[in-house]
Amino acid sequence: MTDLFREVEEDLRREQYSRLWDKYGLYIVGAAAGIVLIAAAIIGWRAWSHAQKVDASARFDEVARQAERTQPAEAAVLFGELAAEAPGGYQTLARLREAAALLDAGDRAAALAAYEGVAAQSGAPEMMRGMARIKAAFILVDEASYDDMKLRLQPLVASASPWRENALELLALSAARAGAWQDVNRNAQAIIDNAASPAALRDRAHVLQALAAPHLSRAAEQAASAPEPAEAEEESVEQGPDAQEETE
Repeated sequence: MTDLFREVEEDLRREQYSRLWDKYGLYIVGAAAGIVLIAAAIIGWRAWSHAQKVDASARFDEVARQAERTQPAEAAVLFGELAAEAPGGYQTLARLREAAALLDAGDRAAALAAYEGVAAQSGAPEMMRGMARIKAAFILVDEASYDDMKLRLQPLVASASPWRENALELLALSAARAGAWQDVNRNAQAIIDNAASPAALRDRAHVLQALAAPHLSRAAEQAASAPEPAEAEEESVEQGPDAQEETE
């Protein structure tokens, strides 16, 4: 009797499965095929992307070797051509090498434009963008105004950028050129206070402070010897009648 009930139950289950398959079979097959196609597309894209990166790396190494055997102007052309076709990070690297080669070739304007182009690339790694900003500021430090340098470098100073101390040094140099010795001292001290600052950078910061010290001392002496406003007014009042008698 138990076997009979089991057979009936199995027949009913098979009949239910058959009805479900007749009703939803095509959808199930379509979904399974879609999953297979998506998986194949992802695997294919990853393989293609990896191949592109390997090819770009090999191409970059080849151009770098060629550039070592050419003049800076020719090297700039090679890296410029590579940047026009290289993907992602290799494009940014090629632009940075192009800018360096242009600077070596003496074309400061073109080098500055290349560095500023990298600094403005929103998709470029922040490390490379910061480097490009520092390189551009280095080109301009002897000619740009102090206000312009602050505008260019403040984003690096105000953040946790790895280029912060380099930006502070350039700001100190620009401030010295403008005669803003308080700013020179403050920016140099910020470099010194950071224990992570490279030793060479800290040494240069001490030199900047030594350059600023005489100017700061002179300014402090002038401020100390200058009469207070109230005292100056009293002295003017006291000398008023005497000055009038002398005039008469």
